[in-house]
Amino acid sequence: MHSLHFLHFLRNRELDEIYVSVAIRSFALSMISIFIPIYFLSLNYSLKEVFLFYAVVYGVHTLVTLPAGFLVSRFGFKHCILFSSPFLIAFYTMLYTLDSFGWPILLLAFLFGINSALFWVGFHTDFARFSDKKYRGEELGLVNIFSSLAGVAGPLVGGLIIAFIGFHFLFALVLMLIFFSAIPLFFSKDIHEPFNFSLRQIFTDHRIEDCLAFFGHGIEVDAYAVLWPTFVFLFILNDFPLLGFVAALSLFFSLISTIVIARLSDIKRKAMLRIGALFNALIWALRTAISTGLQVFIIDSFYGISKIMKQVSFNALSYDKATRENILEFILFRELLIPIGRASLFISMIFLSDFKIGFIFASVASLFYLLF
Repeated sequence: MHSLHFLHFLRNRELDEIYVSVAIRSFALSMISIFIPIYFLSLNYSLKEVFLFYAVVYGVHTLVTLPAGFLVSRFGFKHCILFSSPFLIAFYTMLYTLDSFGWPILLLAFLFGINSALFWVGFHTDFARFSDKKYRGEELGLVNIFSSLAGVAGPLVGGLIIAFIGFHFLFALVLMLIFFSAIPLFFSKDIHEPFNFSLRQIFTDHRIEDCLAFFGHGIEVDAYAVLWPTFVFLFILNDFPLLGFVAALSLFFSLISTIVIARLSDIKRKAMLRIGALFNALIWALRTAISTGLQVFIIDSFYGISKIMKQVSFNALSYDKATRENILEFILFRELLIPIGRASLFISMIFLSDFKIGFIFASVASLFYLLF
């Protein structure tokens, strides 16, 4: 029966297109994302300027979330995702030429923030609409398998390309893959279902516990995506291929644990989220004491498991709540709170500039999942 469920997922054309598109996009972004802060630093930007860049990215994401909702309602989920691609391509083009033209770093942040809002509002609305509640954990697990398969190779490839060829070649490759990642979404017609949503209800009809959970999710996600790899490179490894290997290791352990955890998530979603949240909080607390390459490899191996435990369950519960309410309205609520959490992390780091305090923030934020 379980294999029949798996085959059913692969016959869900809407989800199949998401799987392929996410795999290509994940491979492209995983090759470059963890190296972006280090690239800025290599061009003599300060850490505070790097943190400001990310704070502006997520400030713009927050501001563009509501317009993205209108685009989803007017043109459809897939078109909203498609509209995000030119902004991402423009961002990487300017990043590619930053050392030659000296583009304002805040302009790059503006482009990346618009892309982020358009993509995630379209993606989450699409997945909430077409995934099956009964097997949503497994369907999310399949998304994670596709993205992890691509993501395991991405940081390794990216690190080797930077070390032996340089950032510019990597940027060109990423640009090409981003362009192709949107194509699978249009193997079938975009289903346009206009949504009605109330701005007042977005801000008044949701529990404070859910607000804190999404806010904490934003902090935790970017502490791992930005603070941790930058800290590891600057103070422990100082090597691009090794940093890529560390990122790939975490994704590898996420991949091998996904199938079991995704299945359990469909049985006991809240229990899996609680276990993952507590495990996650402990790992972030332990990161404050990490000082050797071996410790980095060990802690990231365990994080690969805790990450998937909380991520699959958290997203599945989010989509469950979205389908019980107004789907687009709930997704907009989610996509307003998560970037606010992310921006808050980087605003704090501008003034504190202490990575280990950021890790403590992530540890506390992980406990907010318990409120969801």
